[in-house]
Amino acid sequence: MKKLITICLVAVVVLVGIVLTSTASATLGTVNLINHNNNFSSGAYLYGGGVSTSCFTGIYSWTNTQASGTTGLGALVPNWGFCIELPQRPYNGWQDVINLNEAPLPALYGTPMGTTKADYIRELWGRHFDPNWITGANKPTAEAFSVAVWEIVYEDLPLIGPTGWDVTTDGAPSDVQRGFYCTGADTTTDNNWLHGLTGNTAYFAQGLVATSSSGSHAGQDFLVQVPVPEPATIALLGLGALSLIRRKK
Repeated sequence: MKKLITICLVAVVVLVGIVLTSTASATLGTVNLINHNNNFSSGAYLYGGGVSTSCFTGIYSWTNTQASGTTGLGALVPNWGFCIELPQRPYNGWQDVINLNEAPLPALYGTPMGTTKADYIRELWGRHFDPNWITGANKPTAEAFSVAVWEIVYEDLPLIGPTGWDVTTDGAPSDVQRGFYCTGADTTTDNNWLHGLTGNTAYFAQGLVATSSSGSHAGQDFLVQVPVPEPATIALLGLGALSLIRRKK
């Protein structure tokens, strides 16, 4: 019996891990986000993804309506996050919750973000994210964090990696449309953070996903963190699975 319980718990833990880190394309939930605002952010000038524009950086906020129709991880999406794309405006309405690996890059890339970039964002978050930012505290550092995310998203990994990233210059001179750099942010902090990324899984933040709108309602994709079940919750899920096994017997 103990062996069976252990197997059930392991299965649940593995399932949670697959949901939050798998590269498989799947919708993890739906959520209705409205009342977007940038109260906790300010502007910088950004170059990348085929655009050069003044853009708000830092924490972006909204309201998760918890409306009827919210499904899956949509119920766990907080009321704030970070922008993933440069040129897109937010969309007020229904969005999918998707794995961060599957967050779509701008059209000029033609592919999802992929595991490598998503993992660097997980490490960046795990090493440097400060939950006090969501209250408006230390806003310049939160703004630097969003710029670091864009550097990871927009620079070409086959050409350069963390040691070569620099948010003050375009790191992909052979294709400037795919590079990224900015002015008006704390670029020293950005570069220090980026150069310190090593791919160490011990620092990977858990529960990072993306919200995404598409089709006729295409809009900004957001980087958010949802709660990962605590051990006690996982244990209950495992016991629930065990009860189902008993019933089948």
